[in-house]
Amino acid sequence: MKQLLTPKKKIFFMIGIISIIVIAYSSTSFATIFAGGRSSANFNAYYDSSVAIYGYSGAYDSARADWNAASGSVNIGKTTSTSGNPDKYYVGTTATTGLLGVTTPYNSSGGVVGVSDTWAYATVAIYDNQMNDYYMSGPERISNATHEVGHTLSQAHPVTSQSSVMKQGIQSIGVQTWDKESLISKWGN
Repeated sequence: MKQLLTPKKKIFFMIGIISIIVIAYSSTSFATIFAGGRSSANFNAYYDSSVAIYGYSGAYDSARADWNAASGSVNIGKTTSTSGNPDKYYVGTTATTGLLGVTTPYNSSGGVVGVSDTWAYATVAIYDNQMNDYYMSGPERISNATHEVGHTLSQAHPVTSQSSVMKQGIQSIGVQTWDKESLISKWGN
């Protein structure tokens, strides 16, 4: 014998279905973004001499170009001067196994701030020895630089099954649809 739902159970059932749909849609609409960040997505990057010494100028150039192409509101330029608080890009080594890169935000006084705070500039460091230890290919190294530069645009690590350069780990992709939607949600089209 088939049992029918009571009106009260039907309401709870419909609320449950609607909740699942809302959660599913919202979890695929854009990646996680930092609450804080800089006031604009138009800024310059200064390449420390370590970038050229280790041979990563092209990786950082590709990373900037990929993010610039994702939204008309984004323009990460390149400068040869450290005046005016540009982001600073570095390449180096670290003893921390598995740490491929790190982005650190700063306020205008040079103090480290959290990702929920407003910041004036950031430093981006990628670690050549760790990328070598993992035998990372050229495209994987560019993807790593793109990931770290994404953090300077307030992009966080998403939890999604979709392809995203902002996911943690080794990959050989650039800015994906998921990343572009997240970027536009923060900065506009």
